[in-house]
Amino acid sequence: MQDSVPANPSGVIYCRLGRALLQPSTRRLSWPHAGDGRRAIVGKSPAVGQRPRDPPVDLDHMVHVSQRDIEMHYHFASSAAGTMPLLDIPLAWNPTALDVGSQELLPYFQHTAYKALAAFGHDPVELGGTLIRAALSSNSPLSTAVLQSLLAFSALHRHGVCPQAVELKISALKSIGEAPVGENLSAAEAVQHVAAGMLLCSWEVHQSSCTSGEWRCYVRGVKGIMQISGLGKEQQDNDVSTLLDWVYYHDVHARFCLRHWRRAAREKSPSPPPVNAVSQAPPPALTLIELLSELCDAVDPQGPAMTDEHIEYLRILDWRIRSTTVPPSAHDTANTPLVTELYKHAMLVYLNRATNNILNQGARTKEVIEKSFATFVQLGSCDRQFPVFILGCEARTDAQRAIVLDLISRTEKGVSSRSFNHVRILVQAIWAQDDLAAVEIGYWDKLSYVISCCGIMPTFV
Repeated sequence: MQDSVPANPSGVIYCRLGRALLQPSTRRLSWPHAGDGRRAIVGKSPAVGQRPRDPPVDLDHMVHVSQRDIEMHYHFASSAAGTMPLLDIPLAWNPTALDVGSQELLPYFQHTAYKALAAFGHDPVELGGTLIRAALSSNSPLSTAVLQSLLAFSALHRHGVCPQAVELKISALKSIGEAPVGENLSAAEAVQHVAAGMLLCSWEVHQSSCTSGEWRCYVRGVKGIMQISGLGKEQQDNDVSTLLDWVYYHDVHARFCLRHWRRAAREKSPSPPPVNAVSQAPPPALTLIELLSELCDAVDPQGPAMTDEHIEYLRILDWRIRSTTVPPSAHDTANTPLVTELYKHAMLVYLNRATNNILNQGARTKEVIEKSFATFVQLGSCDRQFPVFILGCEARTDAQRAIVLDLISRTEKGVSSRSFNHVRILVQAIWAQDDLAAVEIGYWDKLSYVISCCGIMPTFV
């Protein structure tokens, strides 16, 4: 790149906004101002006529990208078959040898850690109580597995990835291995299987590191238990209903990511999500997740050409999303009406972008994006990562990108948050590709490429 400023020792490359690489109006977040000691080079615009092939350019207009972003840009632009650049997230390992007994970890889960369990439409207190009851209901191997999984998550939330959290997780897996499986499972045993599996899934997604993709295995295992036992096919009590909605929420988001994670191209298509026919989640939580599931199936730019019937179906789906009403108050304190509204906005934007505006909703989509960024400013936090990711990818200016990063930063400070590592690294990679592209990139291909650069499939629960 002839117009590049030499890379600084940190590996960051500062690229001039040249006509061959970048749109003239683009500005990139984090470029140090003139006079800042961190700035490697401060230059003045070249005199007109010195470089007749290039238009005059202000060197203050720079983009801040890494060597990896450049590699991704060239690999993506050339559709090369070589090794795909990797968006890796190192494991934050805490080597401290702790010996915190269950007499401390159990109350910690009951009062604090349960808030970080990703659910939608249910009060976290309700879900935490359900899990505690499943853990303390008996002395069976399955109850022990639930308790150990619960304590493992509590230790992880309190101390990070430490030896004790890992040992408790391994102990839970051993207890599950000793527990009964098969068609003779009682309803209570099936519930405990689901509770333990989803706690282990939550353990995996909490830190969002690139060391393990086991969270998907736990979701698949739980779905298998539900199918074998028939759990959810008949009227269930509140605890069972809460657990099944929890599974459904994770499974739908897994199916969304599978649509874009190309490393899963050889995998068998996932089975449909196990809809909880007797869900007791207050509206519109379950409705929105069901609509997201339908959206995953309805949008496929790489499939057959769209027929008039399918376009009409997309039009109806768009109307159903828009007409979903959000009540003025929310049962789930972690999902305020504003966050629920963001889910609607994210699905509308995704539907429009992924179908190349086939419904001619460009003006409405722009309005939805503007409203969403205004909501980002109002929110103290947003624990639900799907809307932050989808809407965050729409940030075009430094001001909008700062709003997204500020919201992520505020959210991660709360005890109810999971790590936003994947969301942050992915939206920043999307922004870099937008900045480096000479022309607008296709939405579906861009999203799929960047998500596929993750070593493990992310989840946006």
